[in-house]
Amino acid sequence: MRLGRRALCVLILLLACASLGLLYARTRDAPGLRAPPALWAPLQGPHRPELLDLVPEPRYAHIPVKIKEQVVELLSGNNCSCESSGGSLHLPFQRQVQAIDFTKAFDPEELKAASASREQEFQAFLSRSQSAADQLLIAPANSPLQYPLQGVEVQPLRSILVPGLSLHPASGQEVYQVNLTASLGTWDVAGEVTGVTLAGEGQPDLTLASPGLDQLNRQLQLVTYSSRSYQANTADTVRFSTEGHEAAFTIRIRHPPQPSAVPTWASTPGSPVQHQRSGHHCH
Repeated sequence: MRLGRRALCVLILLLACASLGLLYARTRDAPGLRAPPALWAPLQGPHRPELLDLVPEPRYAHIPVKIKEQVVELLSGNNCSCESSGGSLHLPFQRQVQAIDFTKAFDPEELKAASASREQEFQAFLSRSQSAADQLLIAPANSPLQYPLQGVEVQPLRSILVPGLSLHPASGQEVYQVNLTASLGTWDVAGEVTGVTLAGEGQPDLTLASPGLDQLNRQLQLVTYSSRSYQANTADTVRFSTEGHEAAFTIRIRHPPQPSAVPTWASTPGSPVQHQRSGHHCH
């Protein structure tokens, strides 16, 4: 009798282990794959591409800056990357992020031809989706404010560095001050410049003041704008002002257009199906 109970307990234990193993396998591997996919290490590149935009101009290289990591992380959130989970230890019931290198499915010559074809289609997409109104234009500092006339865009609920902000007054002042005002977003700085006073960080109104003009202009290069409401295909008209002068420019809020392919035979100007998109090919 004791032997029967012991055998029953062992059987139940083996069934429980088998069930857990099966459940773990189903949560670990994707359906339809007989073996775990090979993990792919993405190409090495800068961890935060936006840091390249924080590099000062040579004339401002001597000005110290204290980077605000929490703001730079918001800028980094504008980009996504496919990276596998680190480590080789797979814990039960834990979803593992895996990346598959699909380039291994092509022969070298086929991969080269496919890459060239995708690049050609992507350039064709850019020519269809972009116009002169999307180009970044900076107004010269003759007002004496310098600011972007057009071409500044941000995705809803994302953050960007605002390009082209600068102050070039005609005469010297004891204190240089500028103000930024927004209605659909907030302002911040990706780094704090020594000698510049900031008021209104994280708010729709930001004031920057400094006795040094170079310090103020270096700080203006680090100004960020964050969209705070989910409104796509709209624009925020912001005001940029200093004593006796004011300018306005727009920051477009929208999702970037998604790349899609057009058949080569349908891309001829004047074709009735020129704008037909297959929607299955992305760059």
